Amino acid sequence: MRRRNDSFCLVLAGGGSKGVYHLGVWKALLEMGIEVDAFVGTSIGAVVAGLLAQDLRESYESFVDSISLDSIVALPPGFVEEGRLSVGREAIQDAPELFRSLIAHRGLDTSPLRGLLEAHIDESKIRASGKDLGIVTVDLSNLRPRQVFLEDMEEGKVLDYLMASAAFPGFKAPVIDGKKYMDGGVFENIPYDMARKRGYRRLIVSDIGGLGRNRRVETEGSLTAHIKSSIPMGWVFDFDRDFLKEFRLLGYLDTLRSFGRLAGYFYFIGPGKAPDLSLAPLPEKVGFPREMEHERSLLHKYLECAALVLEIPRIRLYDYQSLFDAIDEKLIEEEGKIENLVKSGEDRIKATGNILRESVKTGVFNGSPYYNYRMIEELLPASAWEVTKKALAKIHPELPAGLYFLEGLGKRD
Repeated sequence: MRRRNDSFCLVLAGGGSKGVYHLGVWKALLEMGIEVDAFVGTSIGAVVAGLLAQDLRESYESFVDSISLDSIVALPPGFVEEGRLSVGREAIQDAPELFRSLIAHRGLDTSPLRGLLEAHIDESKIRASGKDLGIVTVDLSNLRPRQVFLEDMEEGKVLDYLMASAAFPGFKAPVIDGKKYMDGGVFENIPYDMARKRGYRRLIVSDIGGLGRNRRVETEGSLTAHIKSSIPMGWVFDFDRDFLKEFRLLGYLDTLRSFGRLAGYFYFIGPGKAPDLSLAPLPEKVGFPREMEHERSLLHKYLECAALVLEIPRIRLYDYQSLFDAIDEKLIEEEGKIENLVKSGEDRIKATGNILRESVKTGVFNGSPYYNYRMIEELLPASAWEVTKKALAKIHPELPAGLYFLEGLGKRD
């Protein structure tokens, strides 16, 4: 292993099922040829750290495919629906069984998680890899944190320490040498200081906004890339398959953008020629989100604003042409919906107008900002336009630029 001040250390935060984000980060680092020699993690971050420390470049794919709620904790069937937590009628019927299990195990039974780790993590391969591995847990006997590196873990007990770090409050407390442990996130959900004290100065932090104590990352005296999920989504026990897939992709895209491989403020835009548009010159002062104040390319700013007001999916890899094509297609779709509504009859038009008025009062609008703006024009009296449009623009600062661009598209041909 290289000297610690020359090596990259990947710091992995806790956050339950959101830990799939770390695997997207790792995939991007591999593609960029960034060699990581150390993995320091808390909770699910510790589990992923153990997985990656084996230096097995493909094993994490099958690991993700194995993740579901019932692969983490043992719950009666009524509490699990398609891998997600359910609290319906079946759950109520199975509640006595759950209570018996809680009493028997003094917490939720995490034997499925143990089995998952045994299937995917091999201690001998971790020790043979030459990678540094560190985890954070909390000793319940004295309520003190323990920051443990691989050389401090007794032979045959690496999985025990990973389980100890990931013992979320309410889970059965793992026992090592007669002592009980709980989730390290209670003390330090982002174990950045632990990595710095180890001597690492080149660090990559994967921050998923998990529960627990999230201290501010002090980067002075280091070369640190702080990668944080750019789109708030999911929660620590969200095991929906679509969420797991999307959030892992977000980790991949956030990392590439953080390292300058992708452009974009709200979208992820790869290299590619900008579309050749026959539009009127785009003005510089229309009103853009503050995140874009230093962006020099007007076309780039207008494209992202137009995509936002149409609610084009964000967790995708675009180039300028494919983003423009998505905007063009969605614009046609939204205008078609508006046309159909206007032709649908007085009762439906009146009901939609009432919904719009209520939205103005509450600030909560259904549909894309573009759709709502156009419906205001079509359905509300002119006397209500300005107030309603201002309310919408206050919620969506990208609206002025997005509308200007889309109106230009509508005038083509």
